[in-house]
Amino acid sequence: MEIIRATSDVITANLGPDDALAINNALNEICNGVHLDEWDFQTRMGVDREQARKVLHAIGAAIDVMKEQRQAESKEW
Repeated sequence: MEIIRATSDVITANLGPDDALAINNALNEICNGVHLDEWDFQTRMGVDREQARKVLHAIGAAIDVMKEQRQAESKEW
């Protein structure tokens, strides 16, 4: 992972396949695997479950694109 830029509003980063999968898997586990009441989720994560799921869906879609491009380039996933 490489942090390209960090401002008060946005962090721009380059994620490799392993980085993207780590984020995806961690979000998936906390959103879908571990049972936490909503108040506990918010306290532990700092965001509500809906926001975490939005990030999970976005990173998942980006991983799908990355997989397709890597396969087209005959690279391992």
